[in-house]
Amino acid sequence: MRKGYSSKREKYLTALMAVLLVALAILFVQAVMDEKVILEYSNEYVAMAELPSQLSFTYYEEEEWKEKLKEINSGKNLNGKLTFGKLEKLLEQLSVREYVTYPERFSWKNVSRSEWNGVYEQILDLLDTEGKVSATNLVFLTDETEGEKEEEILRRLTQKGYYEVAEGVDYFHYYDMYQVYVKDNRIIGISSECKGPLTLKNVFVHSTAQEKAEILYESQKILLDIEGLEEDIKDTICDMEWTEGRVTAIYKKEDMISGKVLSFNDKQIEISGYGTLEHNGTLKIYKTYGTVEELDESKLVIGNLQADFVVAEKQVCGIILKEPASIETIRVLLLNEESPYHENPVFVTDAGGTVTVGDKTEEISPGNPITMSEFFGESPDYVKIALEDENGRIYFSDGAGAHTSLGYRGTMEIRKYPEGYGVVNELSLEQYLYGVVPSEMPSSYEREALCVQAVCARSYACIQLMKGDYAALGAHVDDSTSYQVYNKQEETPQTNLAVDDTIGEVIKYQGEVAEAYFFSTSCGYTGDMGLWNVGGEERFGYLQGISLLAEGEEADISSEESFAEFIKNKDIASYDSDSSYFRWQAEVMALKETETVNNAIMERAGANASNVQFLKADGSEGKASDLAGFGALKEISVGERGSGGGVKVLRISYEKGTVNVITEYNIRYVLGAAAGKVTDNKGEAIDMKLLPSAYFTLTPVDQGYLLQGGGYGHGIGMSQNGSNGMAKAGMNYVEILTKFYQDITIENIYNGE
Repeated sequence: MRKGYSSKREKYLTALMAVLLVALAILFVQAVMDEKVILEYSNEYVAMAELPSQLSFTYYEEEEWKEKLKEINSGKNLNGKLTFGKLEKLLEQLSVREYVTYPERFSWKNVSRSEWNGVYEQILDLLDTEGKVSATNLVFLTDETEGEKEEEILRRLTQKGYYEVAEGVDYFHYYDMYQVYVKDNRIIGISSECKGPLTLKNVFVHSTAQEKAEILYESQKILLDIEGLEEDIKDTICDMEWTEGRVTAIYKKEDMISGKVLSFNDKQIEISGYGTLEHNGTLKIYKTYGTVEELDESKLVIGNLQADFVVAEKQVCGIILKEPASIETIRVLLLNEESPYHENPVFVTDAGGTVTVGDKTEEISPGNPITMSEFFGESPDYVKIALEDENGRIYFSDGAGAHTSLGYRGTMEIRKYPEGYGVVNELSLEQYLYGVVPSEMPSSYEREALCVQAVCARSYACIQLMKGDYAALGAHVDDSTSYQVYNKQEETPQTNLAVDDTIGEVIKYQGEVAEAYFFSTSCGYTGDMGLWNVGGEERFGYLQGISLLAEGEEADISSEESFAEFIKNKDIASYDSDSSYFRWQAEVMALKETETVNNAIMERAGANASNVQFLKADGSEGKASDLAGFGALKEISVGERGSGGGVKVLRISYEKGTVNVITEYNIRYVLGAAAGKVTDNKGEAIDMKLLPSAYFTLTPVDQGYLLQGGGYGHGIGMSQNGSNGMAKAGMNYVEILTKFYQDITIENIYNGE
């Protein structure tokens, strides 16, 4: 009996041991799995690493949640999966356990994704009171993750554009389709897989062949699989549809119109011959000549660019450029003093012509006032005045037929805005220069100097044509000193001849049209772009400081003492020395005008904080609000000079701090605010708010400084008076241009010669 009992006992023990070993094995495997880094998406579980980003909308930041979840996850790491035991602790941490319902399971059992989603939606209802988190369906278009290593930001491309991706949820592969949780354009979690259909709208399809489609999207060239689709598409806009991880349909946009862009803003685009159409907020622009590329709005040259516009549901879906812009016309916004808007402009012409409103045109006669308020109904596109005779002119009028402006060539376009009427003068680039050259340089100057001005003005205008600063108002530039002064002085045979003799010629540097900066008068030297503190000086390699001293003259400006000796010398011969601004002086009573100086400093700091530095008494960096506590102004000195002698940094010292004023304009503005008497080279008073230039030296006097300076203007590029002096000395316009602008070529924009 004992032997049988013992045998049974051994069997029981053996079975029990086997069960224990199996249980231990299960626990071991479970523990190993809990420590595993989760790299793939699953519906069966949710990785612990997914949770910090999903909970980042609450009162803890993502990094704080990582630490708290590590504690919940046995204090080790964020590997492994969310279990019901960990879920309970998490809900306690959120203080919402009693408000959230979920299935009862063993504490060690994994929480499935659908179970977690049910809990997460309840957490959102309770805690996301501002609606920071939303759900959206996405298809992922590339395998690659775009990362910015320094900031460790991951981005993925989807049919809705780029999204940042939280570190713990980056499971995405080519053509994966998911419903995801998004906060601030960042994917913070994955809800579930998505079958679709999902649509990529208004994408540019370059070509389709061999069940592949080459598209341009978000400036990337992407090759997509379109297996089973026999589409023949070339360079147009389409919608592409995904279902269950594959492209299942391509819908080509068939409607297309052609014209030129007249104006555009963030909602609408105006097209010649078609009026104003809506767009979706971002203009998609593609060029097909040369290399196929996606372009930004800065390349949309208004008035000079013939384009194809793909339209669907009365909305522009995309713009296709088949040829580069042809620089033929320029559109000038005519200001009402400093405002872009006129109250009720009236025009008169000296030749017959037409007024067009929408599709209605009526003839006009010379001398009859044309009052804009009489032509605008509910919502016309614009009013256009055009003349039959190309030598005719359009004038602003007082309403009785009298002229209140010089005559304008070309056409007038008038648009009505809530603020008033915008007036745009469209004319050829060369005709525009007829109005610029005499407004920027006296027509009595030497012919070669006028030719220099014409080439500089044409180069500057071409740069502005490409920028489109006034695109919302249908213009490239305005008629003020902010761009180039236009039509403020009568055309003359001399200035028109200078334009004609240089027709099409521009300055190019490294193959691109160069911004030909110019100013009135130098002190005998010019400066470089360092005076403006704009960065990217390599783009402006053609703008180097040069000497304008006459042949045989020499000067040392390498130190404060030598520059002071040079700038005080009124007799030194320079190509500019005939100008009354060649030398000037100003009394700046800054020590008794602390408040005036401080106000000017604060104005410039408000305009561009990076160009005004505030330093506390201990030398540490301060801010603008600290200026009030700096005390009385004690001293002004030159902090740094540029290569040609212009002041780059002005140091203003106080009882308890220092201010460094940077850029020639800011320096002229601040000192000009406290300037008393300013006189020119002849001792005659000058009435101006700015100092004439930043080329000066400071001599202490009672309660301030005597500034002895030279030149008028910013001092970078071409000196107009220097150019005239060179012309008088026998230099031709090409020689003068290559003197002021280094390493340039003079090329023709019309024929490439």
